[in-house]
Amino acid sequence: MTTTRNRPQLGTSTLYFFALPATILFVVFIAYPIIWVLDQSLYAKAGDALSFAGFANYSTILSDPTFWIVVRNMVLWGAITIPVQMVIGGMLAYFIERHTHRLRSFFRTAFFLPVVTSVSVVSLVWVQIYAPYYGIAQEYLKYTGIVMVTSPIGDPITAIYALIVVNIWQWTGFSMLMYIAGIANLPSEVLDAARVDGAKGWRLAINVIVPMLAPSTKSLLLLGIIGTLQTFPIVHLMTGGGPNRASEVFGTYIFKQSFVLGDTGSGAALSVIVLLAALVLSLLQIVALGARLTPTSKER
Repeated sequence: MTTTRNRPQLGTSTLYFFALPATILFVVFIAYPIIWVLDQSLYAKAGDALSFAGFANYSTILSDPTFWIVVRNMVLWGAITIPVQMVIGGMLAYFIERHTHRLRSFFRTAFFLPVVTSVSVVSLVWVQIYAPYYGIAQEYLKYTGIVMVTSPIGDPITAIYALIVVNIWQWTGFSMLMYIAGIANLPSEVLDAARVDGAKGWRLAINVIVPMLAPSTKSLLLLGIIGTLQTFPIVHLMTGGGPNRASEVFGTYIFKQSFVLGDTGSGAALSVIVLLAALVLSLLQIVALGARLTPTSKER
């Protein structure tokens, strides 16, 4: 004969106690900084003091031509890096998981290594690669008869694209890892059935595997857009947003306004704009990609 013990019911106050640490961390590190930045965005520098300016900082920023250069650069950055990283990362993942055996761990490590490499090291290496006359890029271009007089990151026309190439090189390994995890979780029954129906090679990959990797693709799309808005280190270290603002991004623009020019009001207003952009884009993706914001009646 078995006996059952009634589990003690936790009171509401006890449940609140367990939630208290997470609540404190949220308030201190997320809620308070957001409120502080919102407050600072409403003040303008007047001499050595701050004076209430309302939404003047926002109107000044929106009328600044540099802001729209930054917006253009951000659109280019996201529109190029996100799909290219996903395509190359997906191809690498498929090749490694389906066509390598003994060297699988080596290829995984080799292609993921740039992701965990220090940004400062990546910047130094790519500055030398882009160096005119003696850089590695010039060594390859000399076979086409092209001689670089200036570095691609020193040309206002090519600077943003040169940085995009570096970003793709560094972060494609992350997309590869996400797709490797997705491929590892694919049901073997579906793949076997597709092979029986005659799907093989690239036909199997495009018509069967790619649609089944939709969750990984959606996650990479969401992370890619948020990562684009957070871009700062690689641009700051390689070009500083130059030449002539040609490679300016939100991160470097906020840094210059807040810490170089000392205009904390404009810097805070820019931060609020980026926060709102990230929030709107994230919500649009969640809705467009079919994610539910609230649980269904069955899940309740």
